[in-house]
Amino acid sequence: MIHWIVRTILCACVAIGSIFAHAAENQKGATIGQVLFSTPSNARPWDEAFRGGLHDLGYVEGKNITIVVRYANGDSSQLPALLKELVALHVDVLWVASAAVLAATEATKTIPIVCPAMGDPVDAGLVASLARPGGNLTGLSWQGADSDPKRLELTTELVPGLRRLGLLFDYPTASTDLNAFRRAARSAGVTTLKTFQARNLEEIEVALKAIDRESLQALIVWNSPLLGLHRKAILHSTGHRLPVIVDGREFAEVGALISYAPNGYDLYRRSATYVDKILKGAKPGDLPIEQPTKFELIVNLRAAKLLGIIVPEAILLRADEVIR
Repeated sequence: MIHWIVRTILCACVAIGSIFAHAAENQKGATIGQVLFSTPSNARPWDEAFRGGLHDLGYVEGKNITIVVRYANGDSSQLPALLKELVALHVDVLWVASAAVLAATEATKTIPIVCPAMGDPVDAGLVASLARPGGNLTGLSWQGADSDPKRLELTTELVPGLRRLGLLFDYPTASTDLNAFRRAARSAGVTTLKTFQARNLEEIEVALKAIDRESLQALIVWNSPLLGLHRKAILHSTGHRLPVIVDGREFAEVGALISYAPNGYDLYRRSATYVDKILKGAKPGDLPIEQPTKFELIVNLRAAKLLGIIVPEAILLRADEVIR
């Protein structure tokens, strides 16, 4: 009788242990495939924000989650191949930079895709609506164009009598945003708007030479993974003679005069909640694409001094950060 009881207890322990081991194996087997457009060093602070969000939700890499990362190193032509690699690995979730969203949706229609800061996915035809995306793509939207009136307002405060303005951008789906920007610029009193599109490093160099030939009073840059990667070259060429206004703190940190934009680190951290929900069974098409809730105004007084510009006290009082 005693032997039977002992044997029963041992069998139960083995069964329970097997169940827990299987659960742990499944949990450890949850894999996120990351595709980042830029270089490892350039992507590090954004990646750390995302991983910090995962950590807050109880995920520990190597313990209950695996992250497989691929970098395009600024070459968009590499994105399809990198995504193909991760799709072949049967990752549980694809977490991709905004530059890789289109390629990701073309690479798979079944693996959930999360993007922390996409443009306007509805306008781009990637989702049915923000409230119900409907496919396998979800995440957060940068909606940078929605902040253009504010950036134009700041530019006119910094450059009284602003008439000649330049705009540097890269993404090919900018036509709708560009028309809206033209209208906003006219409302702000701009009579001449020069636009410069650059979709690779060579085009950036051509655009910078063209900007140098124009008699502009200020330059607005629509931030993107490509332009962000080459921000130092852009600021080296323009920042010493033109007020540069952007939508990305990384530009302000290397010499842009003003940045007004969503808090990108907040978006990247929040994107971890989407991964968490999907790993717990949620369908990406049912998860609403959220818009920014935190915006930040950053002023670079070193750039202002270089340009001989006195930043109005009203702007400094509103600033979330002042770089001195």
